[in-house]
Formats: sequence, structure tokens, C-alpha cells
Amino acid sequence: MAKKNYNTIEDFLSDESFNNWAKANRLTDVDFWDEWIAYNPNKKDLVYEAKDIILGVQFKLNEPSKEKINSEWALLENKIKANNLEVQKKQSPSYFKLIGIAASILLLISVGLYTFNGNPEKITYKTAYGEVLNLKLMDGSLVTLNANSSIYYYKNDNRKVWLTGEAFFQVDKKTTTNAKFWVVTDDLNVEVYGTSFNVDTKHQKTAVFLEEGSIWLELKNGTTQKMTPGNFISYSSVNNLITEQKEKVDSRFKTSWKDGSIIFEKLPLVEAIQKIQDTYGLTAIFKDETCKTKLITGGIPITNLSICIKAIEKSANVKITKLKNQLIIQKK
Repeated sequence: MAKKNYNTIEDFLSDESFNNWAKANRLTDVDFWDEWIAYNPNKKDLVYEAKDIILGVQFKLNEPSKEKINSEWALLENKIKANNLEVQKKQSPSYFKLIGIAASILLLISVGLYTFNGNPEKITYKTAYGEVLNLKLMDGSLVTLNANSSIYYYKNDNRKVWLTGEAFFQVDKKTTTNAKFWVVTDDLNVEVYGTSFNVDTKHQKTAVFLEEGSIWLELKNGTTQKMTPGNFISYSSVNNLITEQKEKVDSRFKTSWKDGSIIFEKLPLVEAIQKIQDTYGLTAIFKDETCKTKLITGGIPITNLSICIKAIEKSANVKITKLKNQLIIQKK
């Protein structure tokens, strides 16, 4: 899996398992290195410096030399003289038009000489059902990616990420440049400078909860919404409708999933079960419709499905049977 001694950046860079962790390519390597870092906090800075190198920007610009520009310009001048246009300098605007074209061509030549080592690299992270992944982005921001979710960004614009599913963001504020951070979904864009917030894009809508700081939402219908700590907004671009909006919500009810549990307070069982379906990719079948309206209160662990089911059974006083990818729910 990994070497025993890691004392230099080269030790990390040369290790295939570490590279997998840095790129989140293999879950076993991610788990191993997360645990290794926890037991070796004195090497945490070295670890993340090596990770930054692995994920570093891999493109460059080659500026054209003065000799190349002068050569191209001389070639254009010779072509102009060959067309015997000196007589028309004071009589026709065509000469000046040609000069303009020549200047444009020169500009295109200069731009064309800028070369890249390939297209900007796209970085993608995905989680399976039942999996939660902690990430550190290139700009230093932290992301906790919920089950069955994904984000991606481009290395040349790593302060803008696209999200499908659910994630909790702790955005690193760039005090020197005051650079914005963007989260893009099918329904809206979240504009941030530095703050903590949760974004959930499930069920053809995007729900945003702001834990601290302030953010702006740009809805796909062209309107904007400013959020302050505790605010919760859910918007559907399909229906062009704000489906839910609250001024003050306890953060535990919106972000506890990242710590391995879901906390409910008088939530109908059908809504609580929906969160379990989203986490594990299951389908719920209620044998008795009255079970749907049972209210559930308390914390339900979600890191282990069997424990989760038992906790819901006890809290809602129902019987839940798992058959393959189905949850059969009925009265006791």
C-alpha cells in the first residue's frame, strides 16, 4: 500500500498510493491516507504541499519572440509595397483598410503563437451510494461530498465548481485578491467570497443553506437573492419557483449528514425515508399510507444502513424490511 518512511516531498510524489489519494482515484487509498495523516499531524503541511504539486496547473504560455514578430511584420510590409498602393495613400481609404487588416493579421499571428500543453484539465470527484468524501480543492477550500454526488472544475479556473447531488463547502477567502468562488447547478449559481454553506441539487431543485458568512444566489430566471446566516432557500428552474424559503434554520437539520447522521424534528416519515433513499439508492414502498405521516424526531446514523433502519423503526414505531434495493415499510 505505502512505504514506511515519508520524510520528503519526493517520497510522497513517487508513491502510487499517495497519488491516488491526491486525485481521489481509489477509495481504499483515500481511506488509508486520511488515516495516515490523522496519525502523522506533524507531516500534514508536507502532505498537502505534495498534493498541490500533483494537482498543480499543467499548462504554460510561450510568448512570441521580438524577432518572430518583426519578421512577420516585414513580410506584411513587403506585400503592401508589392501592391503599389503608395499612390493611393491620400486618395483612397482602401490603403488604410489594408493596414488595418495587416494589423489584425499580426495580432492573430501573435495570439496563435501562444501554445498550451493540451486543453485545461478537468478535475472530477464522484461518490457512490453510501459514501461521503472529504476534499481539499486547489484554492484551499474544503468540500464534503455527500453520497451519489459529483463535482468538477477546471485547473485554470479552480474557484468555480459544478455540482450534482449534495455538498458542504467551506470556502477559503482570498483576502489579497478578494476572488469570488462559484458553485454552479442546473437551477442557480452561488456567488461566494469566503463562507460555509450547504448545496443540495436533488429532485429537480437546488436547496441552499448558509451556515456562516454571506452569499448571493443568481437564479436561472435572472433574479438574485442575498442570504445571511441561517437562511434556507430552495429553487426549481423547471417550475421557475422558490419552493421553500426560511429565515432561520438550525444548521443541524441541514448539515449533520457530513458528520454521519441525519437529525429530524417532527418530520413526516415519508420525507425522512426519502433522505435514506437518496443516500443508499433504495426505493421505499409503504404498505400502509398512514405510516407516511408518522412524525420522526431525533438523530439517525447513516453510515451503516442496518443500524439506520433499526433507528427509524424504533423512532417511528414501524417495521422496515429490506428486500434487495427496496425498503418495505408497514405497521408493527
